[in-house]
Amino acid sequence: MDQQQFYDQLNDRMRRYGASPLDPARVITITASPDYLDSYDGQVAALVACNLLGRLSPSVQIGFPDIAIHRHLPWAGRSLVGHALDGMRAANPCGSYGSRPLAAGDFRFHLGPDGHEAVVHGSGWNAYIGPGPSPLPLVASGAGVGAAMAVVLGAAHLFRTRFGPMTDSFACNVWDWTDIPERVEFSPVEASLGHVMTVGLGSVGSAANYFLALATRDFSASLIDHDRVGIHNITRSPIFTDAHAEMDLAKVEAVAAFLRGAGVTNVAVDPAALHESARWRLRESGSIDVLISAANEFNVRYHIEMGFPPIQLYATTGRNWQATLMRHVPGVEACSLCLFPPDEKFAPTACATDGAAGPQMTVDGERADAALPFLSFAAGLMTAAEVLKLTAPGYPFSVERVMLGLKGQPQLVGTPIPHRPGCLCEDRHTGVHKAAIDGSRYAGFASWARTRAGQS
Repeated sequence: MDQQQFYDQLNDRMRRYGASPLDPARVITITASPDYLDSYDGQVAALVACNLLGRLSPSVQIGFPDIAIHRHLPWAGRSLVGHALDGMRAANPCGSYGSRPLAAGDFRFHLGPDGHEAVVHGSGWNAYIGPGPSPLPLVASGAGVGAAMAVVLGAAHLFRTRFGPMTDSFACNVWDWTDIPERVEFSPVEASLGHVMTVGLGSVGSAANYFLALATRDFSASLIDHDRVGIHNITRSPIFTDAHAEMDLAKVEAVAAFLRGAGVTNVAVDPAALHESARWRLRESGSIDVLISAANEFNVRYHIEMGFPPIQLYATTGRNWQATLMRHVPGVEACSLCLFPPDEKFAPTACATDGAAGPQMTVDGERADAALPFLSFAAGLMTAAEVLKLTAPGYPFSVERVMLGLKGQPQLVGTPIPHRPGCLCEDRHTGVHKAAIDGSRYAGFASWARTRAGQS
């Protein structure tokens, strides 16, 4: 395969979405305020920026000095610049990636609260992009999720405006998913999450696991997916590389290798679709604490709901530059079939925000989804952030559906998910469901553990 063929496949899903790649002649240089780079939040921002921008563009330079990776991150003590460069080159071996000072003509992507006329800044659970200095309150306890969200917002602006100036500001928090920053001292760093099962390890599922691992390695992971990594998957996942595609590696194996390399010791895989997965069908009661349901094939929602699932968290990407987070708590909120009812043909999952399927096409007779890299990162980050909040007192902090729109000025909109009359969940046996998840870490959120009046 020559370089042109590689780029044709690499950018295939982006073009099918209706977008064109960035101009490869325009160099993006990532800079950072020194104090910010020394912090956990600052290094999360640096790692995510290099990962995401390196998948958006083949021309990225690191313009911040090299320091050791923060003690609370995977790969602690290693070279921050070296690790970031290795990741960009692994994703795109044809790209031009290096480390040098900012040069004339570069587009500057600056991380931190100040130091440039436009900044990309995250502190705790808050994110900001726009003219500096950042208005965000400084939070002593790092969370990482605000920093990662700021990078996603900045990358979306860069892509949408084609290197346009960041003259308008936007701030938000990912704690209660509003556009009002909030001082929250809760830190998910090194939190114990229990057993996290991910069904679907495509762009969103792999991204969710990536962001979880940046915060903590104290969880067990079960990974279920039947698919393999292709070159077209690389731009939309923070984990997949060219080597994975060359090896035709199973997606579960690629994500498992990443998690183990990051320090997650208990990782199990099943390279199968959910309805064929013994790991799902034969699991012991209460053995799964939270389900990241990021698959959309083979009528997967039906098989999940028939299997009496624990709390479900996931996000989808849509045709209009949006990522939408969903939460389903057993017996309390609408189930996933209320949102995505099955049909006789086992139709693919529809976009959650407008009821219509997202961008789709067929490749070799099989359905394939199109999405932009920062949308997949956003969906994975939103999912991971919600999983990390499960350990915080008072959870949940938002309605069960939250949409992040990035087509123009960013916006966050939260709406309830209504129950669908006639849905399968109406006839699901509460006693059986209770027995299926009893003993799981977050079973206390279910209706039989709390009165419905207390939920309203």
